[in-house]
Order: sequence, then C-alpha cells, then structure tokens
Amino acid sequence: MIRVLIDSGSTANVIDHDTWKYLKKQKICAVSERTSKRLYPYGSNEPLMSIGKFSAIAEVGDRQTEAEFMVFTGKGRSILSKGTAEKLGILKIGLNVCNVTADKLTLDDIQKQYLSVCKGIGKLKNYQAKNYLDSNVKPVAQHARRIPFAMREKLEKKIKELLQNDIIEPVDGPTPWISPLVIIPKESGDIRICVDMRQAHTAVIRERHPIPTVDEVLQSMNGSTVFTKIDLACGFHQLELEEKSREITTFTCHLGIFRYNRLMFGISLAPELFQHIIQQVMSECEGVQHISDDLIVHGNGDREHDVRLVKCIETLAKYGFTINI
Repeated sequence: MIRVLIDSGSTANVIDHDTWKYLKKQKICAVSERTSKRLYPYGSNEPLMSIGKFSAIAEVGDRQTEAEFMVFTGKGRSILSKGTAEKLGILKIGLNVCNVTADKLTLDDIQKQYLSVCKGIGKLKNYQAKNYLDSNVKPVAQHARRIPFAMREKLEKKIKELLQNDIIEPVDGPTPWISPLVIIPKESGDIRICVDMRQAHTAVIRERHPIPTVDEVLQSMNGSTVFTKIDLACGFHQLELEEKSREITTFTCHLGIFRYNRLMFGISLAPELFQHIIQQVMSECEGVQHISDDLIVHGNGDREHDVRLVKCIETLAKYGFTINI
C-alpha cells in the first residue's frame, strides 16, 4: 500500500525515487526502463529529472488496471493520473458527478439509503411545542361520550397504538381540562380519533403564522417539470409538547383519561405552528414547497429534482422527521 495524490490534471503516474526503491525491495516492480518522455511540473519550464519508467498492476479495492509509472529523482508526493484513476473508479469528471447517481433516483434507493426516515413516527430533535392559554378562561371538565359497542374494539386498538408510539399518556389524579372523544369512521374501515376541543379553544391563543395558498405554491413551482409529493408520517404528532402544554389536551373515553405528549390534530393552533416549524426546517432546501405536513419537491428535469429530493430527505433525517414511504 502506498499513498498517492489523485490528480485530474496529470497525464502520467509519477512516483519518487525512494518509493520506487521501496517497491523494488518488496519485489513489486521490475527494474526501471529508460524513457525519453519528459514531465513538466505545473507552471514550470524545467522538466523533472527522470530515471525511467516501469509497469505494474494498480489496485484499489476490487478494481485493478495495468499502469505505467514514471520515476523521478528526489523526494515528493506520488501522483495517480486522470486516466488511471478513472479506470480504477476513484475519479469521476463530468456533469453527472453528484451525491445522486446518473440514473434516475428510485423509491428503492431512498428506502435503502435513508432507512431511519422511512420507519415509524419521528420527533423533531431538541424542540418542544407550547400551547399559549388565556389564564382568564375557566377550565371545563366534560363528561365522556358513549362509544358505540361496534367501534370499541377499533378504539381500543387505536389507543394502544398511540400509547406505544408515545403520542398519548394516561392521566392520574385530578385534571382541570377534560374534553370528550369523537370517532370518525374512514372509508377503509379504520377510524380516526379526534378530541372535541370547542370548549378548550376558548382558552387557546393562536400564533397566527401565515399559511400559503395553493396558488402561491403553484407560482413558486413555475418552470419545474418533475415533482415528488412527501407526506410526513402523522404530521403534527412529530412535534413534542412541553409538559405544561399537555394539560389542555386531556380527553376521556370508556378506557380512562389520557392526554397528548405530541401536538394533536384538532387544536386550533396546530396547523399554523406546524407550518412555521416546517418552514424553518426546510429553509435550507431549495425547490421544496409545503402546506402543513404535505411537501412538494420540484425541479426542471430529473437531475435537478433528484438532487433537491436527496437534500430534502437528508434534512428531514437530520432533524428527526419520518415520512410515509
């Protein structure tokens, strides 16, 4: 093993006299042959003093190629030429050099390279959301609404799932705010659980962050031809709530009393707050637009689109978000 400088401007492989003697001692190269070829250092009119050349197999990993090496007198850095480096696959020059391959990026590529982004429900790192409340509003503890027996098994499964994902937690002891649960059936046969926050909303102070219109998003995508839609997994639930802000999310059902650890669907400040946070996270990504938890990555052609998509996925991974693959 010898250390070399990969030089895309060099037309010859060059090693110094000491390195050549080391290779000879290891019986790696034959006696150097005389050569009339002249090598000039960059910016110099004087050629290097050469004592000859030899041929050997150059190998990097599982790639190898036969290469000619020039030997010069004195001590210096060994240089690997552009041609040999390209044959060994350790130098690529051209328009397709990027962290994305020249071929079109596939869904399979994303799943293999960014596994952490494609699994489970993420959580924004080093951040806790806050619910701002009007202290003059008197808390209201409401009674539970009766859940139809036909839906109780599905509700129990959903509550268990939320507990396992640390989205909700059971409440012990008295609590000033309690809201009833509402079950919304889906066409798929599954259910969505919501909390009737109408009473609680009288105390919630909204932050009023602007949410862009569809027309504004479309205008920003003018000129793009390739698009990817990204849906954040359980969007709002990827923002953790601070301890004091969890009390107003308390709800009741036949299984007991619970409250949310994460930002919940149904609270009035959630869409604006989530929009603001995602806007800050995506500010370092060019070609990414979003409304709440729906992101659109766009570019003029596959190449630009794929580079932007990789940047977007890497940014989501950096901050701890996950997506619905």
